[in-house]
Amino acid sequence: MIVLPISSLRKTDVLLAGGKGASLGELVRAGAKVPPGFVVTSMAYKAYIEYNNIDRLIYKLERRDGDPLALAAKIREAILNGEVPDDLKRELMKIREEFSRDYLAVRSSATYEDSPEFSFAGIHETYLGVRGGEVEYYVKKVWASNFEDRAVTYKLDNRIPPSKVYMAVVVQKLLNPKTAGVAFSLDPRNGDRSVVVIESNWGLGESVVSGEVTPDRFVVSKITNEVVKKEISPSKNVMYVMENGRVVHKETPPEAAVAPSLSDEEVLEITRQVVSLERYFGYAVDVEWAVEGDVYILQSRPETVWSRKAAEAKWISTGDIIKDIVYNLLSFKL
Repeated sequence: MIVLPISSLRKTDVLLAGGKGASLGELVRAGAKVPPGFVVTSMAYKAYIEYNNIDRLIYKLERRDGDPLALAAKIREAILNGEVPDDLKRELMKIREEFSRDYLAVRSSATYEDSPEFSFAGIHETYLGVRGGEVEYYVKKVWASNFEDRAVTYKLDNRIPPSKVYMAVVVQKLLNPKTAGVAFSLDPRNGDRSVVVIESNWGLGESVVSGEVTPDRFVVSKITNEVVKKEISPSKNVMYVMENGRVVHKETPPEAAVAPSLSDEEVLEITRQVVSLERYFGYAVDVEWAVEGDVYILQSRPETVWSRKAAEAKWISTGDIIKDIVYNLLSFKL
């Protein structure tokens, strides 16, 4: 239970894999194609802390027996310099061998044992462009980020005992996609649930998620499974790509800026996976995706704005009886 494939995890494994690791596992169960990887579980973290007697320092921090930030610095140093138990070292060696030619993303996936739903988003660290041989070092770095000044201050201010925040680590192949972006199982402009809307740009999805560019926009009918609208933006003037494991900001070549960033086949495959996730979870979804040969799903969240409105809405009539039936039935269900 110290290192597990993402594909073996489920949403109920939050205490073992953290929210991020558990949600990735549930995506695989839902039929999504997720970049391959492993989770170094919270049990590995706990075992490492105890093996190196770091728990004594953590309990001292918890009692505020001394300056908290000075204690946190000692804990970070102890984690980075600690000895990895043989069983964990063997498991990390397997990751090294499997991804020897790949760059990796090493991400925190913390969980608070007394409140599995507690969010630590943005508090701990993520490292991109890690090589297989560096996994052990960067797993330690993520563990140590549990005791960065901002993380410790946050926990103590919110009366969260540091000894009960366990740190799982997601180690996942880092994609260098041709195209990436977001997709919605409804139209985010008007809440129409009879369509899937896809927004895309060349390279990594950061430019789309951040709103830095006006992305291409594709609308697909759930009824006919046809692309019913394409808006190819000439303003895709910047993009992010991976070079030697690092994210690089580049200008988009003029010919690429005016070209569609997705083929019809890719649009329909994204649509298929988004609709499948909507059906599996039973609610409208907001999905981050990337294309590197295949279409990969990076993350899926509930869509909240229109779903909340739909729960309070009555039958909506547009004058098109077929569309009204689909729209309203989906609204009531989701």
